[in-house]
Amino acid sequence: MSYEYRSVPIRAVVLAAAAAITTAALADADLEQRIADPANWAAQAGDYSNHRHSELKQINASNVAKLQVAWTMSTGVLRGHEGSPLVIGDTMYMHTPFPNNVYAINLRDQTFRWKYEPKQDADVVPVMCCDTVNRGLAYGDGKIFLQQADTTLVALDAKTGKVEWTAKNGNPKIGETNTNAPHVF
Repeated sequence: MSYEYRSVPIRAVVLAAAAAITTAALADADLEQRIADPANWAAQAGDYSNHRHSELKQINASNVAKLQVAWTMSTGVLRGHEGSPLVIGDTMYMHTPFPNNVYAINLRDQTFRWKYEPKQDADVVPVMCCDTVNRGLAYGDGKIFLQQADTTLVALDAKTGKVEWTAKNGNPKIGETNTNAPHVF
């Protein structure tokens, strides 16, 4: 067996570089800016490195003992709430364990902007691992992403809660369920 070495034409290299640059330019600039702004919590773990740390300095060793409850909200679901809320501008997005409801809350006056209540078959609950938890939401491209227990990935318009699209990635009838937080990259 013999091999022949051929040099790659410069045009192919230029086209490949242009494709890479174009792909990078298509990344979600809004998400990047929101992750970089410590006033937001636009990703489940805070950033792409999963640091789970906020750069905000309002709470510190000298004032932490003075913290008080400002307001509370019940989701009405009495199971493990494992994912953190997302904060995008003046809106907090919260989710529940099964049935995987999603709330958009106006942080200025704690009113609901919208609520999403998926219709899922309750037969998924007995095959779920680790209780009926859901580990969080994701934000990107103006959408809130929810991975429902029944293996349906849902994209909700962040402003209205309207379902933009769904994708099924498993089958609960053969024991497949989802509890993960989606990630937007």
